Amino acid sequence: MPKEKLINILDSLLAMPAENEIVEFKKAQSNFDDDKLGEYFSALSNEANLKGKPWHG
Repeated sequence: MPKEKLINILDSLLAMPAENEIVEFKKAQSNFDDDKLGEYFSALSNEANLKGKPWHG
């Protein structure tokens, strides 16, 4: 996917008024466990899939 399209997708996600079932913003402080991060991404992906939304905007 071209970099410009990825930037456009990110901009559209950041422009959302609030988090929802598909968009959730988190800030990892320090010593964030890589395994937990992978599990979290998987869970969010599954939720988006269940809502019938494409991941690519």
